[in-house]
Amino acid sequence: MTNITSKTWTMLLFVITLLMVIAYHEGEAISCSQINMFLAPCLSYLRGGGNPSQPCCAGLNSLKAAAPGKAERQTACQCLKSVSNTIPGINDDNAKQLPSKCGVDLGVPFSKSVDCNRYTILQLLSFIWSKSSNTHQFILHV
Repeated sequence: MTNITSKTWTMLLFVITLLMVIAYHEGEAISCSQINMFLAPCLSYLRGGGNPSQPCCAGLNSLKAAAPGKAERQTACQCLKSVSNTIPGINDDNAKQLPSKCGVDLGVPFSKSVDCNRYTILQLLSFIWSKSSNTHQFILHV
């Protein structure tokens, strides 16, 4: 097997990121084809496990940057669910663990069974609760 130097990895990550940025135009809704492009380097991990590659985690970071708002995250959630269900051999446990293994909080789960509409509502409620809890903690500490 060929050893890949850190310089080669850096150049590869730069090229992948550049291609992803070119494919995504700010202000436009994210599409499933863009999400598929972000996740393409993750396919071997999703099917086999182990640890995701650097290009896979870079793609996940690009996906997070491309889906900052509620509408984009709902689209991303639907696309992730679709990918999980349509590409043969994807292990749902690997899909669920991918964001944490890359250290990326997508704000949406990657799973075959997620209810994307329910999740975004729960995410909003969780956010409101955390802000409320922080306020109460602040008041108690004053």
